[in-house]
Amino acid sequence: MLNHRLIDPPREPEKFVKAAITFLQKHAKDKKVFCALSGGIDSSATYLLLKEANINTIPVFIDHGLMRIIREVEEREDIKKLFPEVMVVDIRDKFLPKIFGEEDAEVKRKLFKDAYSDTISKVIKEEKCDLLSDGTILPDIEESFGVKISDLKETMSLKEEISLKNKNIRGFVKSQHNLDIEYEVEATVQPVASLTKPEVRKVLEYFKMPNELVYRKAFPGPALSARIIGPVTSENLKFEKKVHDIVESTINDYYTEKFGKPMIINDKGEQEPFQAFAATTTDVLLREVTGMINGQRTYE
Repeated sequence: MLNHRLIDPPREPEKFVKAAITFLQKHAKDKKVFCALSGGIDSSATYLLLKEANINTIPVFIDHGLMRIIREVEEREDIKKLFPEVMVVDIRDKFLPKIFGEEDAEVKRKLFKDAYSDTISKVIKEEKCDLLSDGTILPDIEESFGVKISDLKETMSLKEEISLKNKNIRGFVKSQHNLDIEYEVEATVQPVASLTKPEVRKVLEYFKMPNELVYRKAFPGPALSARIIGPVTSENLKFEKKVHDIVESTINDYYTEKFGKPMIINDKGEQEPFQAFAATTTDVLLREVTGMINGQRTYE
């Protein structure tokens, strides 16, 4: 299996989109593409680029039960509002029993990666897809391979990539759920592999996507299992979903009221940490969470 990545494209959104279209038509024209669409900004930008390039694409949302709630709505329902054509594959009943009780962060990542790749492989086979595309971005590449993206070629085999990773093991930060996996496809195509989060947001703005998506907070690949300290259980997963939603929605409301949008990107293109501005929301969050713990908040 080969991996195709768009390396060092122009950063200005309009020029980037043109370069991405050329890249996708070069590697995916007349092919059927499975697109892993998680609801986050990276995979959403990937899917929009595939559509813009007129590539035959099947967008798939894998519901493993660990995704967040967005303003009391499950993420799988939220993404269907943005992309009604998305295929939802529900693996909760099979996956959650495997991860319940696990507390080691890297083991959680491996369990998630296995479930993610197994589900993708199944759908690829059923839908007879030729290629796979996902929202792999610059930090994913550099954290997993321990190298700069400029050290990669546009097209590499999985064997070449593993060899590169092994040579630079000191630079390894953490494994990713969407890298180092062999699928029964000709290749993967990763049009946003060279972009950072702020650059992906500019692409979404270029496509005139709503602010609720453009400024959506980053979310880890292994989802809420990465944000649960210690073992994952049915009880703390349900609790974490509620708390996560309260925190994100409160911060978003505060930012929107104070600055007109739910996230601040400074003149260096970096996301300002919300802690610097949202100290006044602490009491609100504490009251919300405490009330929920004491059963005083209705949140279903």
